[in-house]
Amino acid sequence: MTIALDTITTALNPVVDRCDRCGARAWVRVVLEDGQLTFCDHHERRHRAALERVAVRIEHHVDVRDS
Repeated sequence: MTIALDTITTALNPVVDRCDRCGARAWVRVVLEDGQLTFCDHHERRHRAALERVAVRIEHHVDVRDS
């Protein structure tokens, strides 16, 4: 499966969008065919190989307040 690794310039909502593994602020959204997952940077790196096999798209978000 081919995936696109997109970096977008809109922020995830830091209050609502939390890592699905640990609850930290989410910086990565993994879009699947039947839903989505959100991860902190640590857990995205830890599970990257598995995510790349099933993802339709992986979005790395940036904090627009730092721009």
